[in-house]
Amino acid sequence: MKIKILETSLNLRIERGKRKEDYLLSQNIAKKQLSVTDTDIFTNVEFMDCDNADYLKIFEDSGYKSYTSLDEKGRGILCEIKKEYTVIKMGEMTEPHMLHLRVEKGNEYIDLITVRLLVAGGNDADFKDRNKQWNKVLSYIDNLSDKSHLVLTGDFNHGVISNDISGYRNRPRQYFNYQMVVKDLKNKNIILYPMEGNSYRGYMKIDHIATGEKIAVETAVYNDVFGNTEIIGIPDHSCIVANIKCT
Repeated sequence: MKIKILETSLNLRIERGKRKEDYLLSQNIAKKQLSVTDTDIFTNVEFMDCDNADYLKIFEDSGYKSYTSLDEKGRGILCEIKKEYTVIKMGEMTEPHMLHLRVEKGNEYIDLITVRLLVAGGNDADFKDRNKQWNKVLSYIDNLSDKSHLVLTGDFNHGVISNDISGYRNRPRQYFNYQMVVKDLKNKNIILYPMEGNSYRGYMKIDHIATGEKIAVETAVYNDVFGNTEIIGIPDHSCIVANIKCT
């Protein structure tokens, strides 16, 4: 089974003094995502239950079904998956945002886990909290009876990568960073795919895809579908476009 996955950060957040109902997720965003043709799964972080009926209708009319996991503020993960697949919700979290779906076709399947670590301020306490959230994800993965079909993707929010880890000394990133993520996943026989380039602001690589031993990543690239924007509701990260197969 071969599957094409597109991961997007929808860039929906609530400004002070506003409500989620004040924001629009436009059908034009759906159309731009769908311009990446032959995609089986669209998985989105920074989704919000706002004015999004037209956006969702575009996907429905294009043959996809919606799956969500939302926190008490109506924010979280949205997956749009072709209706030809059988999908089972296996688990979810709200801190961090996480949704685990088993996606099946015939006798083959993937365990798709989409995650976004929540951030607050960028100080020591924030990065310690990110580390705590990350460990919750790791504990969840540890409790899976089978990790071999895992596809883990989303926004890991580990901060700027320093190739020399001594550069983290006396900085908040010493408490949670890219090298920790790679090591933690490798210890569980999960490999973070080495993508070229950056996914955010031209210098940060915080969106990733990682897989278990029975999933091969044929290609995975950052695709700047939306360009530079600071408008809430227009994606501000490059999308991950990945082609995977069960081995």
